[in-house]
Amino acid sequence: MTQTPDRPDPLVLTAVLPWLRDAVQVATPSAAVAEALEAEGVPTMVTPVEQWQPGSVTALGLLAGELSTAGEHAEGFVARAVELLAPDGMLAVAVPGAVAPSPDAVGRRYGSEELRRTLGHHGVDLQLLCAPGAAAKVRGEPVPTYEAELDRLPGLLDAAPHLLAVGRTAGSAAARSRAFFGTLPQKVVAAAVLCRDSRGRLLIVHDTFKRHWTIPGGVVDAHEGPGDAAVREAWEEAGVRVAIREVAGVFSASWPDRVVLIYRAEPVGVVEPGHQPVHTHEIDAVAWVPLVEALRRLAPFVAEQVRHCLEHPGGSLRQGCP
Repeated sequence: MTQTPDRPDPLVLTAVLPWLRDAVQVATPSAAVAEALEAEGVPTMVTPVEQWQPGSVTALGLLAGELSTAGEHAEGFVARAVELLAPDGMLAVAVPGAVAPSPDAVGRRYGSEELRRTLGHHGVDLQLLCAPGAAAKVRGEPVPTYEAELDRLPGLLDAAPHLLAVGRTAGSAAARSRAFFGTLPQKVVAAAVLCRDSRGRLLIVHDTFKRHWTIPGGVVDAHEGPGDAAVREAWEEAGVRVAIREVAGVFSASWPDRVVLIYRAEPVGVVEPGHQPVHTHEIDAVAWVPLVEALRRLAPFVAEQVRHCLEHPGGSLRQGCP
């Protein structure tokens, strides 16, 4: 069976069949897809998308490049498809791959992450994302075959002419939100303290891993607020209890992709010499030093943060890689 713009790729058909065999009926706008599925014993109904009623479809097969030919309207097309599906309904989508498309590929080409995001943005919980025939193609086999375990490996997802995604629509608003947020970029959030004592000295610590002086701070843990993280890091890294005030500065960088919130802080109680970090495996020295001396000792990107906080309180700055 050769592929035309309206006919499903044979390997895509092989990969999707186990997911559609148990469906009471599959809906599709493509007569060629319906013919191919019916030939495999899958009850299929051909109906133009605009004639379907919301929530009336239990399984929908968009296997003839419909998403690709939608072009810039692809997001709206997926939104419409999800609207038509009943809760927990199944959506199967095939698109030309971006890296190694077939010569007769029509319309927009998708990378695996772009397809994952496009479906996830509309609450589709992916059960399968694969590149049928990728493993065989990489091995140089003249006639590729679908290998269920290998063709879904992350390193092979962009190595075949087509991508196949199979997922289910969310049954609740919470499930839709989980699917949506799962597609968003993962950004590291960190918090730190710009802590000065009554004499104006700045609290700094020496990081044994990075091998430079910095201000107390670190990654915000799961289910932890950034202010709480800043207080915790000051205690763990410097052995100093602090009270945080306002946000002194917000900083971002591309590697790792992160946002750092620096809080103005003050020590709680009397500042005494000899503070010891709780996490001695991370920090090997703690010091209260005059601001000029601190700026000389701090790593350049940290010194830049401190200066910006003092000169532009509450401002933000995009930094380069440290």
